[in-house]
Amino acid sequence: MASWTRPMALSSPDDPSSPLSISPDKTAVLLMDYQNFHITNLGDAGASVVKIAAQMRDWALARGMSVFHCLVDTGPEARPPPWSKMAMKWKMHYQDMLTNAAWLGWEAESVAPKGNQGGTAGTGTAPAGGSMSLSADQNQPRELTVLRQPGMLSALESRGLLEILRARGVKSLILCGIATSGCVLSTARAATDQGFIVTVVEDACFDPVPGVHTMVVTHLLPVTAHVATSGEVRDAWMVF
Repeated sequence: MASWTRPMALSSPDDPSSPLSISPDKTAVLLMDYQNFHITNLGDAGASVVKIAAQMRDWALARGMSVFHCLVDTGPEARPPPWSKMAMKWKMHYQDMLTNAAWLGWEAESVAPKGNQGGTAGTGTAPAGGSMSLSADQNQPRELTVLRQPGMLSALESRGLLEILRARGVKSLILCGIATSGCVLSTARAATDQGFIVTVVEDACFDPVPGVHTMVVTHLLPVTAHVATSGEVRDAWMVF
């Protein structure tokens, strides 16, 4: 299984399962859940993960890729669906916490779209507590923020995201996010089932539970996704 973490397809544009078989304009980077209430749980690893995510964001935009900031909606009216196991935890813990310290729901400033305070508002982004109507408009900015209902793990559940990916003809997704065992794994599996080529940037991801990140990127994600470091991803795309 360990050999799956460095698949040959990552460096082979002729392989239809390789992300390199897809042009940059049909590739999107998903920056998932880099919100302060998640980052504070990562300890010393948080700063490194956020820094790498910001580097991937800048690299992707320079390459002409789409970038989507996929966040959990932490607005005052946001709630998990009643059937979700997260509903009670959100009510007992997150709801009061986010009411008293709204900044915990903001995206880390270094990752957020340029000119935004914590990714809460701005051109091409959705307010942290609201919803933006995402039409399938090819003229929309290459960088957008999308929100999903609390309790939904996969970033593909973000409002309007799947529709705009289809409208742009995106075929390949590069995933960066936290936590590895939560949003990253769920999105990777869902994206594969939706027909996307999936690449996970392992050093732009982390998990607060000791040992879980390594286990997931070594044994679970490589079953359906390419797994590589940020440096390996950037070096591989130098062919374009």
